[in-house]
Amino acid sequence: MTMISAIGVEKKVETLAGPIHILKEVDLKINEGQTIAIVGASGSGKTTLLSLLAGLDTVTKGEIIADGVNLTKLNEDERAKWRLGRIGFVFQSFELLPSLSALENVMLPWELCNRPGAKQQATAILTKVNLQERLNHYPNQLSGGEQQRVAIARAYVVGPKILFADEPTGSLDIKTGESIIDLLFELKRQLGTTLLFVTHETSLAQRCDCIFEIIQGKLTLQWKR
Repeated sequence: MTMISAIGVEKKVETLAGPIHILKEVDLKINEGQTIAIVGASGSGKTTLLSLLAGLDTVTKGEIIADGVNLTKLNEDERAKWRLGRIGFVFQSFELLPSLSALENVMLPWELCNRPGAKQQATAILTKVNLQERLNHYPNQLSGGEQQRVAIARAYVVGPKILFADEPTGSLDIKTGESIIDLLFELKRQLGTTLLFVTHETSLAQRCDCIFEIIQGKLTLQWKR
C-alpha cells in the first residue's frame, strides 16, 4: 500500500534577487512500512521536502497524497488536524519544551488528541526507551541522548503511521547517535511505522530500504534494497 506520493512537486520562493527554485519536479512514492533516507548537500532542499511531505509547508506546484489524503487541497488548519495522531517528528535539536518534564513533554501529543490516560501512555513509552528513572526530569537535567530519547517517545506516543526524522543524530556523539538509530529502527519494527529520514550519515542511510538524493532541487533514487 502506498503511504506517501509526491507527483511533480515544485517549491519556489521569491526573493529580492529573484525566484529560487528549491525543488523541481519531484516524484516520490513511499510504501507503508518502508524506511527511506533522503540525502544531499546542506541547502539542497532535504528539509523543505520533509516539511512538504508532512503537510507543514505548501507546494508551489504538484500534489502530495499521504495516507490517502491530498494535502495540497487542505488549508493550514485542515493539515494540522490531519497530522494530529497520524504523524510523528524527531528533530536534530530535540525541540522539547523546557518548562515541561520528560513525562509532560511526552503526554502533550496524547492530550492534544483528546485521548484519556495520557500519563499512563507516556510512562509506558518512556519506559520502552529506558527513561523510567527520568520521568520528572526537565530537559536541562538530561543529556543530549536522553533528550533525543524523550523526543522519540513523544513522536511515537500516539502510534503515528508516519515518522519524519530530520538529522536525528546531528547533535549527538557517534556512540550515542548509533544507539538512537537502533532505537528508532526497533520502535519502527515493533509498531510498523513508515519512517522517513533526512540525514548526512552514510551508515544510517545504508540501513534504509531506499536512498534518495537531492541535487540542485532534483530528487533521484540512488539505491534500493
